[in-house]
Amino acid sequence: MNSRETPSAAEPTPGLPDKRISVRKTFGIDSDMEAPAYSVAEEHVPDLDPDYLFDRETTLAILAGFAFNRRVMIAGYHGTGKSTHIEQVAARLNWPCVRINLDSHVSRIDLVGKDAIVLKDGVQVTEFRDGMLPWALQNNIALCFDEYDAGRPDVMFVIQRILEVSGKLTLLDQARVIRPHPAFRLFATANTVGLGDTSGLYHGTQQINQGQMDRWSIVATLNYLPHDKEVDIVLAKAPHYRGRKEGRDTVNKMVRVADLTRNAFINGDLSTVMSPRTVITWAENAEIFKDIGFAFRLTFLNKCDELERTLVAEFYQRAFGQELPESALNVALS
Repeated sequence: MNSRETPSAAEPTPGLPDKRISVRKTFGIDSDMEAPAYSVAEEHVPDLDPDYLFDRETTLAILAGFAFNRRVMIAGYHGTGKSTHIEQVAARLNWPCVRINLDSHVSRIDLVGKDAIVLKDGVQVTEFRDGMLPWALQNNIALCFDEYDAGRPDVMFVIQRILEVSGKLTLLDQARVIRPHPAFRLFATANTVGLGDTSGLYHGTQQINQGQMDRWSIVATLNYLPHDKEVDIVLAKAPHYRGRKEGRDTVNKMVRVADLTRNAFINGDLSTVMSPRTVITWAENAEIFKDIGFAFRLTFLNKCDELERTLVAEFYQRAFGQELPESALNVALS
């Protein structure tokens, strides 16, 4: 046999990172850390967002997960960019990344796999088809479980098996033991930190047993950004405001409205909240309709409970000094 056909023991395992990058240079974060990365991107690498602004603590936590094979969970309110942080770090490392949303419809069978009837040589036979978990475990995949605290108990116990660093997965019905690829990484995002939801804001979340939480070696929290930083993010994603004299002032008022909804949301006065994602969408829609108030109604106000719309319209009036049709004054006059 040709020696080129037989991999020697000295050759690297296929799929391992082949270079290291500077965190300071790549992410603009003041840190001497270096992270492993790939020279070439493949199909499972997320699309790179060149305008993405990284949160220092969250980014360092995610990078530690990639560099040192730590299990990293990111908790915080929805729309703060938990999942996109993981994706955008992976994009800059050219690391394949797959997200699985642990909603109530995802079962143990979906994750582990199941028997399927297939045609072989014109004959129907039953064979086991691996689910997403065994496939990811055997490849250089960064697997991210979204809405981790909403997962079903049967699913959570399957995941618990791979949370150890050794992370072997035993498929009892297949008499197989799957050992993780050296470049397999595991992440999760959650709205709570495994203690359940005492606020009533996140229905469907539940407590995660402490034995499982202890296996997450790094837990970072990512909540709403400081006002000025969020303005910078919206301006980066809605560049048509950057070239206008009053552009930053307009975006500043938009984020001010979002801040007011978040305070009301946290205090229990509002059941719907404006995420940074919503503010960006509002800025984009305002450019389409050339009307900030109309765009606000279509982007956010119409998603609110009817009984709460006057309060939200008041937030808009406070920031922009303009009444909307839903404002208390107009409702009273009608």
